[in-house]
Amino acid sequence: MATLTKVLVIFAAVLSLFLSALVIAYSVNTDRIVADRDSEIARSQNALAGAASTATQASEERIRAQTEKDTLTKALGDATAKLSELERVNADLTRGKAKAEQELQAITLKIAELGETVKTQATLLTGYRDEVSALRKNELRFREQAVQSDDRISDLESQNEVLTQSVRALREQLEEARLAREGGASMGVVGGLVSGASLSRAGDPFVDTGIPVTGSIETVSTDPSTGATLVKINLGSNDRIRENQKLFVSRGKDFVANLVVVKTDLRFAIAKVDALSRKVEVQSGDAVASRLQ
Repeated sequence: MATLTKVLVIFAAVLSLFLSALVIAYSVNTDRIVADRDSEIARSQNALAGAASTATQASEERIRAQTEKDTLTKALGDATAKLSELERVNADLTRGKAKAEQELQAITLKIAELGETVKTQATLLTGYRDEVSALRKNELRFREQAVQSDDRISDLESQNEVLTQSVRALREQLEEARLAREGGASMGVVGGLVSGASLSRAGDPFVDTGIPVTGSIETVSTDPSTGATLVKINLGSNDRIRENQKLFVSRGKDFVANLVVVKTDLRFAIAKVDALSRKVEVQSGDAVASRLQ
């Protein structure tokens, strides 16, 4: 019992020593722990303040990042739209380029064709020039020949005019001789025993029985003194037309009227129209014949 007590006392003394040591240690460390606690609290508060600041900055950064994101998204959309537009423009330019190349090729072919055409035309022009030169030479030669022919024709016309005048004079002489012969023959018929009736028949129009001649009416007029219709025909004494000769007017295949020559010249005659009591009119251009065929 005493031993146990002693042991317990000793144990209690030891524990008290430990407790005192702990108390001393606690008392020693209490200020430090309080200081450490205070510093930890301060550090925690600082950390919380820093975290809050960091959160604020993070929020601001997040807002700025979202803004930048929105800006970049919009820029990306604009860039995408612009890229699409550029791709469309590029496609149009590509098609335009292909078309331009085709047109260039066509133009090149056309230029080559035009070059060949120009060469052909140059050849043709050379041929035309040579041909025109030859034609000019021929024309000059033909003109010279024409001048010579004109001179020859003039000489021949002069000779023909002289011969025509000679023939005309001979015809007039023959006509005068024939009229004189016919007049002499009529004077020898039964002496002076010609009756009045035969004299009247001698004044009737006659029809030429020689070679038929044909012509046409040139003008139609009216005799102001008698009212008779007079015509000018393109037949004269050169054509054996004589005064009081009967001529026949036709239009196409139709008979129109008779004519009685009242005056003759070498190349024309004036005749009176005998319509044979019919209502017909002669016209310029109607055919005139010395005998009905």
